[in-house]
Amino acid sequence: MELEKKEELINKLGQKLKELKTESNLSYRKLAQRCNLDHADIKKYEKGVDLRFLTIVELAKAYGVHPKEIFDIDYEIDFKKI
Repeated sequence: MELEKKEELINKLGQKLKELKTESNLSYRKLAQRCNLDHADIKKYEKGVDLRFLTIVELAKAYGVHPKEIFDIDYEIDFKKI
């Protein structure tokens, strides 16, 4: 996958995390308490920095959603290039 596409995908994932935080009416600190993460790290994740699958699972639990909802983002994949 091209670097541009990877960055776009990670950014969309971060946007989705921020969207879920807003919808859940959670502050960074409250969310951090719920998933045992540092609030500064959550801000990084929303920017698409250092995202890991297990972290996403923990965030999903804190939001009260299934992890698949975080991955439910609008993103085009060109399967011809795979």
